[in-house]
Amino acid sequence: MRIEPETLSPGRRYFLMTSCILPRPIAWVGTVNADGGYNLAPFSYFNGLASTPPVVGIGFGPHADKAEKDTVANLRRTGELTISIPDLALVEQVEASGQDLPYGQSEFAAAGLTAVVGETVQAPYVGEAKVSFECRVLQLIPLGDQGSELLLAEITLFHILDTLLDDYGCVDQRKFQALARMGAGRYAGVGEVFKAGA
Repeated sequence: MRIEPETLSPGRRYFLMTSCILPRPIAWVGTVNADGGYNLAPFSYFNGLASTPPVVGIGFGPHADKAEKDTVANLRRTGELTISIPDLALVEQVEASGQDLPYGQSEFAAAGLTAVVGETVQAPYVGEAKVSFECRVLQLIPLGDQGSELLLAEITLFHILDTLLDDYGCVDQRKFQALARMGAGRYAGVGEVFKAGA
């Protein structure tokens, strides 16, 4: 079947793409609201883009009911964020933090999570997460003219649970059990971890 993107509504394009591009890591983004409160939201258009400097990217779509998402407004104002990477045990909290709460109402509180203020940024990360990054905004790049944007952010500090690290100082994915986003509101674990030819 051939499908031309322009024949689909934004919603249908989103659901088609997220059912094809799998699995997607989840960036659990912590930011500071204008009133000093904390915002937390999960995004799955996310990945690492460079290691020198350490840069990650997150894609933000337009919000249906306001000019921009709370996370994007906070990023534009402060230039700071954290990204926590949830594991399988945190799936219910990830889902709860994705609710569209009124601006200023804490998703950390709604999901029963601990907000830990960063050391290099004022943005909070998820205390229960085994892996978190403190980051500063490098660029917010418009993607076309329909309200989507690409964030490029530089990691300024890694927070990693000691017991996840292997002999090479890397995270053992079998111990981490990172949560992945699938299509149609589904989640998955990383699954079997192996080396080719082994």
